[in-house]
Amino acid sequence: MLAFFRNDMGFGGNNGFTDFKDIAGFALQEPATRTVLFLCTASALGASYWLCRRVVTSRFGRVIQAVRDAESRARFLGYRVESYKLWVFVFSAVLAGIAGALYVPQIGIINPSEFSPANSIEIVIWVAIGGRGTLYGAAAGAIFVNYAKTYFTAALPSFWLYVLGGLFIVVTLFLPGGIVGAISSIRRRGSKS
Repeated sequence: MLAFFRNDMGFGGNNGFTDFKDIAGFALQEPATRTVLFLCTASALGASYWLCRRVVTSRFGRVIQAVRDAESRARFLGYRVESYKLWVFVFSAVLAGIAGALYVPQIGIINPSEFSPANSIEIVIWVAIGGRGTLYGAAAGAIFVNYAKTYFTAALPSFWLYVLGGLFIVVTLFLPGGIVGAISSIRRRGSKS
């Protein structure tokens, strides 16, 4: 991050890369281009979900879960834990790269502040609020948190981080399964009645 903040590195320093006006010859401000970018983003989200679902439900996914739950046990069973962890890291990096490639043209700027720990923490909060252990919970949490961020940064900008922290604490203490877990437990109670 510090290297990207330096002006002599060629990355624009504090300003980063700005002034994105077109992509593949199409103006970014045109409604048709914005619609296509939105559809590409939605398609990428759907494809990413499908791929992640395929990985999680496969034998490979069960090994990854075993590594997550008991790494030493998986190693003693003969699995090369490092290889599995490296594959998951690379796979997630590819997904993050695709997300970044779709994010920048829609926003129109990218600067080194995107490397800040606050962004990583916010992603963890998306997952916690949406529902840990589910793929769609992370997407639901991202939608909910970003909607709240849009509202609170306009209505009460100085309190947004307090709201985010409070939301995380409330979810951690009272909804450990997040929104998805709460909905699932309500459905289970409703089906028992």
